[in-house]
Amino acid sequence: MVTATTRGTEELSTDQARTGADRFLPSGSEAGTAPEDRPFRPDVEGLRAVAVLLVVLFHSGVSALSGGYIGVDVFFVISGFVITGVLLRERVSTGRTSILAFYGRRARRIIPAATLVIIVTVVTSYVFLGVGSGGRTADDGKWAAVFLANFHFSAIGTNYFSAQQPPSPLQNYWTLSVEEQFYVVYPTLFLLLASVGRRLSLQVRLAIGLVLVIGASLTFSIVDTSSHATSAYFSPFTRAWELALGALVAVGTPWLKRVPPQIATLATWTGFGAILVAATTFTSQTAYPGSLVAIPVVGAALIIAGGARAPRRGVEALLGLGPIRTLGKLSYSLYLWHWPILIIAAEYAGKTSLTVPQNLGWDLVALAASAVTYALLENPVRHAKVLLRIRWASVGLGVALVAMTLGTVSLSSVAANGSGTGSGKTPTSVATPGASRQAVLRLVAASDEITTVPANLVPPLSQVAANQFSDGGFPPYGTCFPPPSPFRVAACTFGDRAGESTMVLYGDSYAGMWFQALNAIALNAHWRLIVLARPSCPASPIPVTPVGGTGDWTQCDQWHRYVINYINRLDPNLLIVSQFFLYKHPSGLYYTPGQWRRGLEALFTRITAPKTAKLVLGSIPNDGGGLCLVGHPRDVQECSIPRNSVASPDTIAEKLAAAATGARYIDVLPWFCTDTCSPIIGNYDVYILGNHLTLGYSLFLRGVLAQAIDLGGSR
Repeated sequence: MVTATTRGTEELSTDQARTGADRFLPSGSEAGTAPEDRPFRPDVEGLRAVAVLLVVLFHSGVSALSGGYIGVDVFFVISGFVITGVLLRERVSTGRTSILAFYGRRARRIIPAATLVIIVTVVTSYVFLGVGSGGRTADDGKWAAVFLANFHFSAIGTNYFSAQQPPSPLQNYWTLSVEEQFYVVYPTLFLLLASVGRRLSLQVRLAIGLVLVIGASLTFSIVDTSSHATSAYFSPFTRAWELALGALVAVGTPWLKRVPPQIATLATWTGFGAILVAATTFTSQTAYPGSLVAIPVVGAALIIAGGARAPRRGVEALLGLGPIRTLGKLSYSLYLWHWPILIIAAEYAGKTSLTVPQNLGWDLVALAASAVTYALLENPVRHAKVLLRIRWASVGLGVALVAMTLGTVSLSSVAANGSGTGSGKTPTSVATPGASRQAVLRLVAASDEITTVPANLVPPLSQVAANQFSDGGFPPYGTCFPPPSPFRVAACTFGDRAGESTMVLYGDSYAGMWFQALNAIALNAHWRLIVLARPSCPASPIPVTPVGGTGDWTQCDQWHRYVINYINRLDPNLLIVSQFFLYKHPSGLYYTPGQWRRGLEALFTRITAPKTAKLVLGSIPNDGGGLCLVGHPRDVQECSIPRNSVASPDTIAEKLAAAATGARYIDVLPWFCTDTCSPIIGNYDVYILGNHLTLGYSLFLRGVLAQAIDLGGSR
């Protein structure tokens, strides 16, 4: 039997039982407070409004709220408080805790609106942004539908508030995933603590368990943020303590009711101030969540804790105002709608982001959509009598809606790929969204005037310091980069897998860093992309000492033979070669420019596939400026290097080798340098892992790269 119950009336006083009987509000919703608290908390509803306003205005580019992303942490605290209050009231009034009823409530509350927004977002992406963007959004939608979006975005190296290019319209679903993952575990913990240690009161047992969760999760947040910033941001383990703290406030209500009113009043205003300080002083460079997340989280907890005493002069005097409470009612739908609307509008306009006034206009559209969703979907489903009467109905509805979302998203993908259209554009168009050559050159020309690290640096300086693999443009780690053993081409095929034309990306990690940009181009043009990239092993069939001086160079030799034979059998339409240029011969000496040229000529000579066009992507500056920025955030040009120092004889040798063998050569240095090569261009940090492209800048270049490659001319 799926419903798990544990009797507990013997632990409850008569007063508690009488108070707990007041389980439902006049609206029909279950009271989300502890039995000893008021059934309805206007301050908590108003706090929802504050949280969603911070997030929405931050995403809209309001500079004063550079840390507005902390609104999601406020939401986590509120959720932990409300869910625990519901569980406690159920236990007081019925004497048991029903797991089935718990998940039924979550299904009615979360899934209907989430389903609607996912489906509308995916279909809209296909219609207005084309098959490439629609396909990526559809893939994100599948993860969002099953509440695993946080792991998905963590795996692809996306950071919520750094807005890597192109941001997913469904990226905000990571917070729902974290909450639902917490709620997979929390009811079981609640039941376990309710059934053991009967010598202690239920509140004491719950408090002990929650304190342990808080301590472990906060510690992990601090440690993991310092070493794995992106994964820490999305992790349910770093965020669990925020929900647990909200739960602890609910559990501690009997004690909080005894706090003197003056102290409770001070606590609410102190908490409100902490949230405002975090929202206005934190930036995308703040190591987050880490330890600093405690400021807004404890602030939210202080507001709710102090409000249990209902101080007349507390922050409830502000948060309880009618307009603020109305916005609080709409907060869930508004959170869901605003982000996809902003992202799709910006991408449709061909921009990274719109202006603040434009974004605020779209926020009003999101607010209208939220009001309609709340009135016609959220509330009716939450209070539907048939769902409340039939025990399994709510969970069944949730499962059905998740299945419907997955099915609709899959059908949308099939339909869009089958028609070859999606935005009225020619399917083979290479007008891949991204910056034009003129736009890139303008930003490059202005880059040597940048003196201070921008507040909206992409990726943030905290991630630059971590120097993470996931912040580069590489293929998914463990899929084909580094390649698995034995190598499987199927795992390394990207782009439009059903495409009639094929491009091959071949080389070392320098080839790998162009993957995300080339994958976007391939998707847009309906080409297959096969990645043959092996770190520390150049494309040229020459013996080398692996970078770092370790390893067996004969493995590179075997790899060269395999790749050349494979390309000749495949006969792709286009072969793109990119490689680092500072390799040593096994003797320990660097290759001379003449030797380097002959090595690349040997590769192209051995590629005998008749229809394969050959192209060399020239080397980027060997800068490594990203890490330098950490030590010079207010003197960016200290990390610049002269252009003449990066135009090495080896890169010139590659250009000569291409000309000698009929291959095209793309000189990428103008995309990075004027007379100097700055580590920041626009608001992008250019380099990661020493001398590789960041994901943000590589995707920013996808438009100019598409123009240079010219797939229409490669057929």
